Amino acid sequence: MTNQPAAESSTASPAVAADGDRCGMPNPFDPAILWDAVCRTTGDYVVVVDSTGSICFANRVGDGYTTDQVLNRSMLDFTVPESAERLARVVREVFETGELRSLETTVRGISGEHLYFAVRLGPVIEAGRTVGVVVCCENLLPLRTSERTLQHERNLLRRLLDIQERERQLVSYEIHDGLAQYLAGALMHVQAYQHAGRERPAEHELDTAVRLLQAAAEESRRLIGGLRPPALDELGIAAAIDSLVEETRAEVPEVTFVHALPGPRLPPNLEAVIFRIVQESLSNVRKHAAAHAVTVVVEKTGPNVRVLVRDDGQGFDPAAVAEDRFGLEGIRQRCRLNGGEPRIESAPGRGTTIEVILPLPADED
Repeated sequence: MTNQPAAESSTASPAVAADGDRCGMPNPFDPAILWDAVCRTTGDYVVVVDSTGSICFANRVGDGYTTDQVLNRSMLDFTVPESAERLARVVREVFETGELRSLETTVRGISGEHLYFAVRLGPVIEAGRTVGVVVCCENLLPLRTSERTLQHERNLLRRLLDIQERERQLVSYEIHDGLAQYLAGALMHVQAYQHAGRERPAEHELDTAVRLLQAAAEESRRLIGGLRPPALDELGIAAAIDSLVEETRAEVPEVTFVHALPGPRLPPNLEAVIFRIVQESLSNVRKHAAAHAVTVVVEKTGPNVRVLVRDDGQGFDPAAVAEDRFGLEGIRQRCRLNGGEPRIESAPGRGTTIEVILPLPADED
């Protein structure tokens, strides 16, 4: 919306009280000049209407209107019928009582769209009587847009937290049904071996216990790798991603991993973000893409780190992703929390490209 000042010559500014000695000092400003400065500076639309509701002053006009289209017209001409009666009643109340009033109203733009305003009305008093009403209008659309965005972010966070809780629940089930069962079985056979003593051969109990303990060790490594691979902390991001690439090669014929990360290791939190982005991207490839080739690139580019995952799979329409699919949204949120914004390009039959540019901390640049 483009705002343009109303023509100064079209009407005189309403009377402004010249009493400026509330701080013990005379007002050094001319009231008319002060009024003009306030009207040009405020972000609100300020209009003055007379007793008939006609607009006799406007500090600015917008939404495609010109000054000539606004001045000397009824304020109700710009209001939708559902709001006009209430607005007219409140204007009458200000004239009759000389008191401040406020309300929300809907205004019709020049092209027919609806705009929403918080309106504050106050009297212009001259010689003890109300000769006009000042109407300050604050556009609520940016606020409502921000509220909708905030609500969306809250809903998204709530869903992500629900997913995190479900993942923790699944991990607990896997520990209970897998690792804990192997350990319980091994313990049982070791105890049987202890009780057997020399009364009967117990090599079978010992062999079974060893086998179950080996299975428990494998299961624990699998669980730990799924939560946070040790290679990420011990060897760095390149080695950790290489383990993801090896897993992907079991399902995708051709997987290429290129990395160029000279110098010291990246900060741990940044490595974790990069790992999760690549992990989620490759997981999507395995689950949905039916790809024959995947390329993964992680490299420093000046003050940034570039992460690229590209596949030649069946692709998808990014605008049609279901709301309960949080993989891509998780990538977006991780990027935004670290000062980046992902580029996600895909189309049915054309594969998928996910590219992320993440800034390095200042001391790492």
